[in-house]
Amino acid sequence: MEKRRNAYRQERLGKRFIMVLLFLCITTSGLIRASVFAQATVTVNMKNVTLSDVLWEIQKQTDFTFIYSTNDTKNVRVENLSVKNKPISNVLDKCLQNSGLAYSVHNGVITIHKAKTHNTNKPHNTKTTTIENKKYTILGKVTDESGEPIIGANVFIKGTKHGTVSDINGNFNLQVKDKQAVLTVSYIGFTPKEVAVVAEKAAHITLKVDNNLLEEVIVTGYGTFKKSAYAGSASIVKTEAVKDVPNVSFQQMLEGAAPGVSVSSSSGIPGASTSIRIRGMGSFNATNSPLYVVDGVPVLSGNIGASGSDSGLDVMSTLNTSDIESITVIKDAAAASLYGSRAANGVVIITTKQGKTGKPVFSLKSDWGFSKFAVPYREIMGGQERRNLIHEGLRNYALSYKGSADDEGGLHQNMTENEAWAYADANIDQYAPIPWCGFVNWDDYLFRNGSHQNYEFSASGGQERIKYYTSLGYMKQEGVTINSGLERVSARLNVEYQMAKWMTIGAKILFSKVNQDTYSEGRAYTSPIYGTRNGATPSDPVWNEDGTWNRELIKLADRNPLLSNTYNFKKEYATRSFNTVYATFNLWKNLKFTSTYSYDFVMNKSRAWKDPRTSDGDDDNGRFSKDYNDITNMTWSNILTYQMKLNKKHNLDFLAGYEINSKESDGLGTTISNFARTDKPEINNGVVYQSMGGSNSCTRIVSYITRVNYDYENKYYAGASWRTDGSSRLARENRWGNFWSISGAWRVSAEKFMKPTKDWLNDLKLRVSYGVNGTLPSTYYGYLGLSSITSNYNNNPGISQSQLENKNLTWETNYNFNSGIDLALFDNRLNITRWRN
Repeated sequence: MEKRRNAYRQERLGKRFIMVLLFLCITTSGLIRASVFAQATVTVNMKNVTLSDVLWEIQKQTDFTFIYSTNDTKNVRVENLSVKNKPISNVLDKCLQNSGLAYSVHNGVITIHKAKTHNTNKPHNTKTTTIENKKYTILGKVTDESGEPIIGANVFIKGTKHGTVSDINGNFNLQVKDKQAVLTVSYIGFTPKEVAVVAEKAAHITLKVDNNLLEEVIVTGYGTFKKSAYAGSASIVKTEAVKDVPNVSFQQMLEGAAPGVSVSSSSGIPGASTSIRIRGMGSFNATNSPLYVVDGVPVLSGNIGASGSDSGLDVMSTLNTSDIESITVIKDAAAASLYGSRAANGVVIITTKQGKTGKPVFSLKSDWGFSKFAVPYREIMGGQERRNLIHEGLRNYALSYKGSADDEGGLHQNMTENEAWAYADANIDQYAPIPWCGFVNWDDYLFRNGSHQNYEFSASGGQERIKYYTSLGYMKQEGVTINSGLERVSARLNVEYQMAKWMTIGAKILFSKVNQDTYSEGRAYTSPIYGTRNGATPSDPVWNEDGTWNRELIKLADRNPLLSNTYNFKKEYATRSFNTVYATFNLWKNLKFTSTYSYDFVMNKSRAWKDPRTSDGDDDNGRFSKDYNDITNMTWSNILTYQMKLNKKHNLDFLAGYEINSKESDGLGTTISNFARTDKPEINNGVVYQSMGGSNSCTRIVSYITRVNYDYENKYYAGASWRTDGSSRLARENRWGNFWSISGAWRVSAEKFMKPTKDWLNDLKLRVSYGVNGTLPSTYYGYLGLSSITSNYNNNPGISQSQLENKNLTWETNYNFNSGIDLALFDNRLNITRWRN
């Protein structure tokens, strides 16, 4: 019995000990949080500023987050604040003195709110009542349109000053006298909302973004600007605006979306190399394609195909369009000059998606679609129509015949109408016979309705120190011609982590695998386009009456287009790994240093087969080609930026940087023929080597960059930039080129005399810029005197001169002057840009 009592006592003591320990933990946790707030110090030296400026400065120096209403703080000014390593509480007490505002601290969040007032003028002889007034509690949660909680939203009873703010989860509760009430809910950047609520019943309130308060941001060379503060010429394509449009390629997103930008392709094969021109041509001798920049890194562009096909394989086809946040097209020298020797044709800047602080957001998207010729492509006559036209042509030929008599052909001069018709009847089957199967429409065999299918999954989110975005996608597209298509698997991971207040690191990783089906285009007799428009006729059957392939076409002889496209193939395979890592260091107040390293690797191979059963491969008893091409592009940039503000009116932005870019390619290819079997096309199965070759090349650029921007009261803007490039493509005497720009702008709409127009005119800006861009030679070693060591003289190796030395080869330079006017009307619903180059 005594043992049971002792056990019971020990159990009670154990429970008491656990409760005391739990209490101490909770109390200690609160004390620790209070201690962090009490011990945190700041250094501030500011004069004649708003309370918001002070709170922003404190937030940058500490780990605390401030929540407040701009309506409460906009009229509170701090005339003189000079403290050094003082507690936050002292600074806040000084700033809020006599302001009617107070603050509270909870879980690292400091809330600025109206101070509670107490009525001290109550008469002391008032009779007190013993009946207690009943109170009701209104509960609710405030979120945005995506369901993310809004922290610090202002929730007030309509028409009163009685209210509260939402907590870190967006929740709020409010004590009221009446069971029903109308709440006014507001938060900066969102449209205020009035909601009728009932006590004790949770309300879910969703605020919509106020687009009039969100100003568009332009991503330019080595920095970002507000659109109103940008003195250059640029167009922005927001992918959010076209998210429901099934764009399967990057180029489709630009079509018709950016003024002054034309997109064209010489081929309709999916994934084919595409030509983008920004305000026309920028070079006579070199490329006219713009520079592409992805997440701040200049990247590979153009055709990466290894087979040398007419369509090519565009490297941009490796990108998943759903991973793109925005596209900025820079058209003038004001920003393009910062990219120096590669920006003469403009710059296309692609920014990929990044996670945002909040709960994880998962997205699953799929779409399917079909495509066909927008308009009939070079319509051709039907079989009978063609036969009638040729028959009439033969008759006219006979009537106008002026040659010597041809008894065998039945031709002589001055033929009668009946004789001419008889001549046409006798010869029509030579040019337009009626085939055994009836007239043939070759389009039915060589063309089809294109289609695409797309499946994507993404996840994004983040916490206070880390943000992430990841995606996985699969896309398959079939072209409008047979043997044309594109298949892509892509994966992306973007992550950013704040290691300390002064250091942030991040990585952007892309892996993509692309397979392309293509064919010989141009003037190849068996290509679908040329074969149907200038080769096969409706009088040519696809098969003979016994089921064998027709190898006796009227114009193409043994070149049957469908036969060739059935057995021949040409395929491209590309694997891309594009990795970027970066680190940003806050060295001093407003002084940042960013180092970015990027390594872009593309491995491409191609396989092409000419079957011996076709006219393309019968002379060689089958011919097979295999080509490999590896491309690497390495970029390392180091950028130092400094921003300063003087007297709240003068804003200065300085940038200096150093950049290295190295591009290497290595290729190998071989062709072999004479195969024993047609079902095993591979290099080791042929017996006659027709050709073998390979090459490697390398080019490098070293750059020094400077830039300064200034604005006064967000009305008058001026900017200048200078870049020096040194390229291995030029001789030492001409290796270095200097590229610069100057720009200015006047935001007329910000002037006082424009206030009467503010209801309908959102922005009016005049801008002008002048700058120098450059273009490098398209060849890597054009300045060198070269000798070829591949010459063959009676099966002996030989050396012959292949290129004359040209040390005078230099930069192709563009001098670009741009002026323009920008207008935004009716809550930015109508935007007008007028420019002149």
